[in-house]
Amino acid sequence: TGGASGIGRGIALALAERGATVVIADIEQGALDATAAEIGATPALVDVSKAASVEALRDLVLERFGRVDIVCLNAGIGPLSRVADLTLDDWRWVIDVNLWGVIHGIDAFLPHLLANPAGGRIVNTSSMSSFQPLPNLGAYAASKAGVHAISEVLAAELAEDGANVGVTLFAPGVVLTGIATSSRDRPAGERG
Repeated sequence: TGGASGIGRGIALALAERGATVVIADIEQGALDATAAEIGATPALVDVSKAASVEALRDLVLERFGRVDIVCLNAGIGPLSRVADLTLDDWRWVIDVNLWGVIHGIDAFLPHLLANPAGGRIVNTSSMSSFQPLPNLGAYAASKAGVHAISEVLAAELAEDGANVGVTLFAPGVVLTGIATSSRDRPAGERG
């Protein structure tokens, strides 16, 4: 998810270069189509804040390819704002995309990873802000701390069960991406 630009695009490129069959999910149609065409990936228009949209992604992957091996839950937004200036709509939007997007992905794909005889992996993109939150990143840091915690718990539970599915927590620092302008994708009517 979030595979058409920034870190997600980098992940998609790296997987494609290593011979993986890649499905790129993103909310921006133009960037999605361009990146998918560039690397020969299957594009999927997905809003990770909506469970049904992520379930449709899962269905596309399973119908077209029969199984899933690696799920990279990367979509994220990060508008800067002081906590005192955040509206409740701001909080909901950031948490819906950054945290619920990961939850929706785990819910949709984990049963199929567990059913895959070869096992699989979930890669969740968090942030260094989950270790060291900075001013102006209150909603972002809170959402990424949630992703961090879910990843740690899920990894421990899967290991406890002896499952052949692993979890990777990816926590990058500052990366030059378009995340600072992510408000461009904010749904109409949810402007803070």
